[in-house]
Amino acid sequence: MGSGASKETSEELAKIHVVIIGGGYAGVQAAADLKKAGVRFTIIEPKEYLHHCFAALRAAVKPEFAPKVAIPLKDAFGDNFIQGSVESLDIEGKKIVLDGGREIDFTHCIIAVGSIGPVPARSEKLSISEMVDEYNEVGEAIANAENIVIVGGGAVGVEFAGEITDKYKAKNITLVSSSEKLICPDFDDKFYSNLDYYIKAADVKVIHGRVANLSELVPNKLMKQTVVVGDQELEADLVFPCIGLPPNKTSISKLIAPETLDQNNRIKVNGCLALEEHPTVFAIGDCCNTDEYKMGIYAMKHAELVASNILKEASGSS
Repeated sequence: MGSGASKETSEELAKIHVVIIGGGYAGVQAAADLKKAGVRFTIIEPKEYLHHCFAALRAAVKPEFAPKVAIPLKDAFGDNFIQGSVESLDIEGKKIVLDGGREIDFTHCIIAVGSIGPVPARSEKLSISEMVDEYNEVGEAIANAENIVIVGGGAVGVEFAGEITDKYKAKNITLVSSSEKLICPDFDDKFYSNLDYYIKAADVKVIHGRVANLSELVPNKLMKQTVVVGDQELEADLVFPCIGLPPNKTSISKLIAPETLDQNNRIKVNGCLALEEHPTVFAIGDCCNTDEYKMGIYAMKHAELVASNILKEASGSS
């Protein structure tokens, strides 16, 4: 009886083909879990690599570190990886169409197109060599700058200030935060006390307020600019915007009807991270509307849940 059940499960697994749209943390974690389970999958991503955001800010300050930020997807997944963009998703017909016109059928689809953000926290360069060149340019600008303004007091902005001051002790770093509490408002008093200590020790100046002329500033370029915060004018020769990571609206709009999105342009999902009325189409990571801070670790947890549920469905235990 045991071997029969195992054979039946194997036969059900063989019928599955999961298409994963997006090669960020969520998509790659889903692909890795499905690969380990022996499930057929295809992961599609415009870039030839996973951009390891957790290490990106160090690469901006230390460009020699940049190659470690890119994980080649072809090396990880072989022919299961396709470098390209998905132009349309036919949920009812269970197929996607690539930018070159190729159609791919699926039994399950995982949308993991993530969020977008500014360089150097993110990179949209398609090849690893282009990404490395981009970090070399940013690193050179930082090396030659004296007065650096980082706009954004979240985790990215604070970490970036730390990376810069760790290498360059003499630079004038100003962090502009629209929130009174840096990084996240949910930590305890001890956390903020320690954070305040380290920021002061690094001689980073913190200004609370909104940048009035952000749209007029040229980011990531070595040039004299004035950053206006309330009634203050900050003179900078390098400005880095590190604010907000909105969902990848351009990709989402190609795949999902507007009525399936929430007010923040994130894909509405149920408790299983599936689209309502479409139990085999999932949205995970930064592009879905789960009520949590959008972080890589949560995106990976989403992927693990969806992959596990697909396997349970095949074994008849869902």
